[in-house]
Amino acid sequence: MARTRRTRRRESGEESRPTPPRRHRYNLRSRSRRLKLLGGDQEGRRPTISDEEFRKKIKSLIVVEQPKTLKVSSVDLHKDDNQEAHHTSEYEIEDLVIRRGQGFDVSITFDRPNTDTDVIILQFSTGPRPQESKGTLIQVPVKSKPDGPRRWTAASFSADGKTVKVKVVPAANAIVGQYRVHVVTKCSGSESKLLTRFELPDEDIYVIFNPWCRDDDVYLADVESREEYVLNDHGAIWIGSARNNAPRPWNFGQFDDPCLDAALILLDRAELGDSARRSPVAITRTLTAQTNSMDDNGVLQGRWTDTYPKNCTVPWAWTGSVAILRQFVKSGKPVKFGQCWVFSGLTTTILRSLGIPTRSVTNFESAHDTDCSMTIDFHFDDDDEPCTWLDDSIWNFHVWNECWFKRPDLPEGYGGWQAVDATPQEVSEGVMQCGPASVKAIKEGHVYLKYDTGFIFGEVNGDKVTWEVAEDGTMEVIGIDTRHVGRCISTKSRGSCARDNVTNHYKYPDGCHEERRVAAFVNRFSSRADEDIYRRRVSEDVTFVLDVPDSASVTDDLVITVTMRNTADDTRHVRGRVSVLSSFYTGIPAKRLKGELDEFEIQSKQQKKVVLTLTTQEFQSKLNPEAAFQTYACYKVKETGQHFAKQEAFSLVRPPLVIIIPEKVPVKEETEAKVIFKNPLQVDLTNGVIHIEGSTIVGSDIYEHKKPIHPDETVEFVFVLNPRRHGRREIDATFSSDQLCGIDGSAQFLVE
Repeated sequence: MARTRRTRRRESGEESRPTPPRRHRYNLRSRSRRLKLLGGDQEGRRPTISDEEFRKKIKSLIVVEQPKTLKVSSVDLHKDDNQEAHHTSEYEIEDLVIRRGQGFDVSITFDRPNTDTDVIILQFSTGPRPQESKGTLIQVPVKSKPDGPRRWTAASFSADGKTVKVKVVPAANAIVGQYRVHVVTKCSGSESKLLTRFELPDEDIYVIFNPWCRDDDVYLADVESREEYVLNDHGAIWIGSARNNAPRPWNFGQFDDPCLDAALILLDRAELGDSARRSPVAITRTLTAQTNSMDDNGVLQGRWTDTYPKNCTVPWAWTGSVAILRQFVKSGKPVKFGQCWVFSGLTTTILRSLGIPTRSVTNFESAHDTDCSMTIDFHFDDDDEPCTWLDDSIWNFHVWNECWFKRPDLPEGYGGWQAVDATPQEVSEGVMQCGPASVKAIKEGHVYLKYDTGFIFGEVNGDKVTWEVAEDGTMEVIGIDTRHVGRCISTKSRGSCARDNVTNHYKYPDGCHEERRVAAFVNRFSSRADEDIYRRRVSEDVTFVLDVPDSASVTDDLVITVTMRNTADDTRHVRGRVSVLSSFYTGIPAKRLKGELDEFEIQSKQQKKVVLTLTTQEFQSKLNPEAAFQTYACYKVKETGQHFAKQEAFSLVRPPLVIIIPEKVPVKEETEAKVIFKNPLQVDLTNGVIHIEGSTIVGSDIYEHKKPIHPDETVEFVFVLNPRRHGRREIDATFSSDQLCGIDGSAQFLVE
């Protein structure tokens, strides 16, 4: 924990700040409550005075009243009008939410009309120890002239009797957070030392990033992109395999309570310094660490096993982020459990709530380079059996995030989309965090640029190297595949549920001159840079093609083929095997299902096909809940020493959930709807659970089916909608059981 805090304070150059925002629907003003959410007792951390005592010593925060000065009767923050102008109307927060760099109106009614001798100052303070020298205490004279995008200013001022109206423009690089508001009045001239200071009771202002403001680092010019990556509270996360993938609906719900407050709590837990809270670079890096439970007991605990304890939520049962954040804020403890798509969906929610354009991105055949070799290594013994315990890993898919902002900490040209990853994999600077890494830097192989560019490069473009392991432990390269890693990199398209293929953002086309140039450049930074693993000395006159099912269903027999063709003028003798295993989506094999060892000869210019068939009776009872498989093929040509080693992942299509909702759903009234599921397998499904979530419509409801669901049996779950806001809305649902999971569905409808 101490290491994490020192790292963050060093990055920001600011004093730590352990106290969460002042007001919160979950009663965070309670001292014991704050300590619980911050992960322990804060006593003794500072040998000086407490935050409360510190504030009492700041004279500019003390409420005073002098008889000759203007007295405040009321303050109107024009919440509805301001939030509509700032695109923040959807936030379920009682206080005003505004975006920095954009003006908002404030009306102040006094006890008398103001005169030329009256001085009026609006004062904004944030953090537990506001100071003008730290930029956390801001004075805005309401009759002053605008002073540029990097300063808080009063853009306009008008008076009507006892009421004055001011348009305040926060700095485009203002600290993101929760602000208290004071109104200060005094008299000019000989009595200028007399003043009155009024504090808005129980009404604060939240200042967040502004993608609409050209001077904000997160400025995003495209209107459709802002609608999708900032304002859309629903989305889809791609899962499956490179050959067979599909979108999984996800309720981001970034405007729902308590998402914005939770984001600020996480920044406080990390003790991120005040000046760092201006920067999307510092904030996104910090939140990748705080989203996972490593180091700091953050929001979500990861688990990748075939068994799970009772009284937890398995990763594939989640339908959105809001339920996770509510559980975390309520308990102050990591929520159990998540995997990569859950971490990514949660990160999208947290960062969008702060106004940072963010999207979830899926990389199929995603590699994990464990030794900075920039290659992904797999091993077979001399009997052609895979030595999985020696391998790096290639996940069927891995989901991270991209955020859009400038990179003033990097050379010119590396702004735009930045990759960040909250899934705990490798430590970075002693903390389980990853990014932001410029997507352009990843594509160009500039792995020396911060943060974690080399690691993400390996995930999307590391060459897959296959080694043969002899009995004495020596290893020899028997194959290099430059096209396997990083395929079909996908995100949701703007304005539709279609897939947007962004592979060309991360890499040049596999095998082209530019892609090979980048690979050669990156090899200079490899831990194996002195080894010439790319020099091949054997003839490769037998071609091999491994073909696995592209779109098979859980109700279909599976057919796997290896096609070999001898292009030489002489006969070739080939020996090897093809095997299929059930697996986790992380590429880790679970159960061996079938395998065949063959030895045969192929005449010159002839072809040989090996066919491996699995019937539904052979695999349905051994399915992992994810319905994922790994196929290994390893063959050796006797005459030339040529090796062929190939690994392919595939997953099976599962039927969708059917959600039935009435055509008309009135706002703030209860309406019944239902989810329908039919068991597609020829085995009983036990411990069936439906999870349902919909932003502003229904909480994260859970429906358990206690009895086994028999083959071809249909079950129905009835639930109640109670929309809090009108407009087009969406419901997401998932079904999971001991034998099958990842059955999901969604339905959009109009709330009148």
